[in-house]
Amino acid sequence: MSDVDATRSRGAKIDPDVGKQVLLVMGLCLELLMMAAGLWPAAWLVLRYAPVAHAASHWVLLILAAALVFNTGYLLALLLLRAIIPRPRQGHHPVSVDSGIPRVVQVLMLNILLVKARHDPPWGRTFSSMLTNVPPLGPLFRGYFGPRTSSATASGSELCVDPHFVEAGKNVEFGCRYLISAHHFDNRGMYIRKVTIGDHAVIGDEAILTAGVQVGHHAVIEARSLVRPETKIGPYEYWAGLPARKIRDIRPDDPAQAAEHATS
Repeated sequence: MSDVDATRSRGAKIDPDVGKQVLLVMGLCLELLMMAAGLWPAAWLVLRYAPVAHAASHWVLLILAAALVFNTGYLLALLLLRAIIPRPRQGHHPVSVDSGIPRVVQVLMLNILLVKARHDPPWGRTFSSMLTNVPPLGPLFRGYFGPRTSSATASGSELCVDPHFVEAGKNVEFGCRYLISAHHFDNRGMYIRKVTIGDHAVIGDEAILTAGVQVGHHAVIEARSLVRPETKIGPYEYWAGLPARKIRDIRPDDPAQAAEHATS
């Protein structure tokens, strides 16, 4: 029997729902490890300085410092796991109902669990969201986790499902609760393709970008628009709709039109 046949034979014995539950348990174990990495230095800090905390202000500072230390330790452990766990390969990956959960799907789910751990940390989401967007951890998270961009956004990247497959240029404007997913499933299997966004583009509130989308520089995607997989949006184009389609070109030398898009 070939290696491929052996792999399929082993995969066929695993119920997909059971496999997903196993991956969730693995995610829980990883979460506990990251929490331990943050709790150990935080607990040491509290035990070290609690005897000299004689006023309410001292305890406030000590608790805030412990929260900051916990989140820093948690995020450093998350970066280490990010460096260890592989990323899924781009392309089309067929999935058969008789073959169990393919390895690429398992890897994708582990990556999604890491993304969830980044944006839903225990006891300190505010600390975490700030620390992952400013130096020194900010550049590390953009490089290892993604999205790879120099653009700053107040809305964060909480709904960027596959940040490691997203590249954005400079001065990109991201609206609130935008969603970028570089993978999707259908009856043929799973498809993974990088999403790219050019300089000075605008992604409207609650806009959805799917696998393989390319957004040109200075392009605008209207709020609540759905951009279908493999769509190529050219520079200075205005797209809107469900699914999105090109509405018109944006004339960069028309200040009235620029003001219109700025308020969209």
